[in-house]
Amino acid sequence: MNHSNQARQGEITVYADGSCLGNPGPGGWGVVIVDSDGTREYSGGDPETTNNRMEITAAIEALRRVAAGSEVLVRSDSQYVVNTINSRWKRNANTDLWRQLDEEIARRKVRFQWVRGHAGDALNERADRLALEEAKAAAERRRSARRAAMQSRVGPAPANPPGPPPATTPVPRNEVDLKAVLPLLKEGETVRRCLHCGGEFIAPARYKDSFCALVACQLQRRSRPGSA
Repeated sequence: MNHSNQARQGEITVYADGSCLGNPGPGGWGVVIVDSDGTREYSGGDPETTNNRMEITAAIEALRRVAAGSEVLVRSDSQYVVNTINSRWKRNANTDLWRQLDEEIARRKVRFQWVRGHAGDALNERADRLALEEAKAAAERRRSARRAAMQSRVGPAPANPPGPPPATTPVPRNEVDLKAVLPLLKEGETVRRCLHCGGEFIAPARYKDSFCALVACQLQRRSRPGSA
């Protein structure tokens, strides 16, 4: 097999790279294809995968976007992928993906070439960035899904939480015409003003409480330190 670093005449060059945040973890793949029509880019992600699976997936996705019968040079910085193809490394894992890659290779004239990662090859680094961006996007989708699942288990917050309303909650005042009320008072009754709502209320003269009988006002009174 010819391992020349240069693409042959009429040969399509593809750069395939994979990335994973954690191993396993959310991952992504990136592909850059260079042919007579120019440069094309493709990428995708997976919420739970491994780096090796993303490297193989990148090669599969690259070949799927090249016409059958084409001559293709696949450049990858994954020794795992390149040596498994070129040096017949034993396939102990990811057999499902290797089978798919074999099928794509069989439809084309393909050769694989290892390129050192992060060594100044602009198109290899572009494929790497595409893969990393997809991995980050997959991680964010996974976090969002987990937050949604947690929220569905907890349920929405109650519209009206139990307990006394805050002291700042406005309560309508109960204004009265004292001149009209005083003649109607029975012996031993008086008019007081509630400390919470500010409204007037009728109570026995011996009644020492300065809060009216409204529920909100009584809750405010009972929430005070030292209240019975």
